Amino acid sequence: MSPIESQINLRGDGNGAEGGPCLRGDGRTAWISGGASGIGRAAVRVFARAGYRVLVADRDQDGEVIAQKLEDEAEVRFVQTDVMERRQVRRAIRAALDLWGRLDFVFNCAGVLGGMGLIETVDEAVVDEVLDINLKGALYVCREAIGAMREGGGGAMVNVASISAWNGSPAFPVYSASKAGVVALTRAVARRAGRYNVRVNCISPGSISGTGLEHHGNSSEDKAKHSLERQAALMRQIPLGRVGTPEDVAHLALFLASPLARHIHGTEVIVDGGERLGYR
Repeated sequence: MSPIESQINLRGDGNGAEGGPCLRGDGRTAWISGGASGIGRAAVRVFARAGYRVLVADRDQDGEVIAQKLEDEAEVRFVQTDVMERRQVRRAIRAALDLWGRLDFVFNCAGVLGGMGLIETVDEAVVDEVLDINLKGALYVCREAIGAMREGGGGAMVNVASISAWNGSPAFPVYSASKAGVVALTRAVARRAGRYNVRVNCISPGSISGTGLEHHGNSSEDKAKHSLERQAALMRQIPLGRVGTPEDVAHLALFLASPLARHIHGTEVIVDGGERLGYR
C-alpha cells in the first residue's frame, strides 16, 4: 500500500468536521472505462481500495479478471464495452444503476495511441480508430453518464487527455488532435453539466510508465539496445527526474471524485512531473 493509499482510510462527514471531507467512497459508485490496462487498471484498484463500488467497462476481457481478483476487497463488476458503440456505453452505464442504484463518479479513461506515423503518411484506419475511441467514445460516455447522474442528483466525471494536446507529437498527430478534442469537450460539457450538480474535469498526464508515448516503440528487438538511452533522454525532459506511474493519475482522479474537490469544475489538471516545462 502506498503512502497516499494509507491516508484514504481517514473518514469524515464531508462538511469540514474532524477528518472530513475525505477520500473514502463508502456507499458510492465509480464507473471506469478502459479499466483493463494502464491508468484505468490502476484506478480500478485505487477506487476499490478506497471503498467505492466499481464497474469496469472495457472491450478487453482482462477487465473481468481484474474484477475477480478484487472481489475480496470490494464490489467490482465488469461489463464488456466498446466505447465506440453508444448503445454499449448506455448498457454499461445502466448496469451500474441496476446493480447499485446510483452513479457517483465516471472516469473516462478508454483510449488508444494508434500507430506511429507522420502526418504525410498517417493511415486512414489509424485516423478512424483513434478519433472514434479517444474523442467520439469520450463524448458518448459524457452523454450517457451526465444523463444518469442528473437523474441521481449529481456526480463527478473526469476525462483523460494528454500533454500531447498542447505539446503535439509529430509521430502521433492524430493522437495529439484527439486529446486536444478531449480538453475542449471537457470545457463544453462542464458549461452544461454544472447546472445539474455534475462536476466535469480533465486530467492530462505526461509520460506514464508502461503506457502511451513512453511505452511505444520498445519492441523486444530494440528494447535492450535503446531502453537506457531512451529513458535517460526522457529523464532530462522531466524536472522531477522520473516518469509518472498509473497510480499518480489514479490518485488525482480519486481526489477529483471526492468532496474535497467540490468546487473544482471545468478545468484541466496536468500530471507530468513538470515535463511540459522542458529540460532540467
